[in-house]
Amino acid sequence: MSVPLRRRWKRWKQHPVQRVALPAVIALLLVWGVFAFFSEHLRPMVETVAKSQATNLISVTVSQVVEQCMSQQGLSYNDLMEMHQQEENGTITVTGRTTVIQQLRNDITQALVEQLENLDSGQLGVPLGNLTGWMLFSGLGPKLRVTIDSVGDVVTQVYNQFDSAGINQTHHQVLMDVSVTVHLFIPGEITSVTVDTTVCLAETIFLGTVPNSYLQTG
Repeated sequence: MSVPLRRRWKRWKQHPVQRVALPAVIALLLVWGVFAFFSEHLRPMVETVAKSQATNLISVTVSQVVEQCMSQQGLSYNDLMEMHQQEENGTITVTGRTTVIQQLRNDITQALVEQLENLDSGQLGVPLGNLTGWMLFSGLGPKLRVTIDSVGDVVTQVYNQFDSAGINQTHHQVLMDVSVTVHLFIPGEITSVTVDTTVCLAETIFLGTVPNSYLQTG
């Protein structure tokens, strides 16, 4: 080592602030580089996978909540709908029991919000192996944690659907459209995802001669 370089080395060793500052600056640059790489290259992939997982999980949760509410209250088709048939012309009038349906909607909405807010965060998360893009490493490695930060809107709508089910048969379904918006927390970002799904609350088959008309009220 030459004399000028040796002197500079000695002066650097004699200043502890410089010895601490240089590694700290290098560490900060490395952290910034990793964060920049993650933001530019990996975050879009993480967001796509997280939204897909959340969509599947919410769809399953909606079905489970609806089934649970219907079972707990012991509701069937006749509890939701009231049917009258006029003998003179065969007209069938189907009337929804508004009070029962509205209470069921409220119960499902409340139970769904509670279920989503208490979901196990382990059910969401992106394995680091998925980010390599190689099928060989798919599902491997520790998970990049993704959680539901908050539940936004939960909107439900009940409606009737009539379909031909064959000769002299009509299939009637009481359906519920459910729209759920949640906010996902991905490290360094919060993103929203909206899931729209339809579930069947009750159904029946009308047998015999198909009437000329249906009157849906309620």
